[in-house]
Amino acid sequence: MDKIKLKDGRVATVEFIGKNDNAGDHMKFINGLIEEKAYILFDRKVTFKEETGWVKTNVEGQKKKERFLLVARVNGKIAGNSSAIRGTMKERNNVSVGIALAKEFRSIGLGEKLLKLNIKYAKKMFRPKNIYLTVFAANKRAHGLYKKAGFREIAVLPKWISHYGKYIDLIVMKL
Repeated sequence: MDKIKLKDGRVATVEFIGKNDNAGDHMKFINGLIEEKAYILFDRKVTFKEETGWVKTNVEGQKKKERFLLVARVNGKIAGNSSAIRGTMKERNNVSVGIALAKEFRSIGLGEKLLKLNIKYAKKMFRPKNIYLTVFAANKRAHGLYKKAGFREIAVLPKWISHYGKYIDLIVMKL
């Protein structure tokens, strides 16, 4: 377990997702992001059954060393998560990372520290040639965080993402 001290004085605990993780807590987290129309790929709320399968997929993927998911909690509530997924076949030496934060936990240092922790574990576990991510061009806050963490733009996919009826660019960034 890792601990992250936040700018507001609270402490986030960070652990790898486990088989005993409560799918309902994860469902509440992701559905909260969907309700706020956050810049994530999900465009509809997930069901408890779907989220139960998602937790299982992540736990099994960690055992196979194909992926991991870090879950950050503040006072027991999921504040954010950060994933690393190893590519397959000829892309197996590349790792895609991602991060999501609940609205109330943004701008207090959690994103930056969680992303750095993710990168540290990804390098240790996967020893990748490349670490990359994608970000919606309209998500200026995340784009700035990724630049600060050392990611650089390598491609822009124009009008790639349909975000609630409006097509926006998707930016590919590499560490």
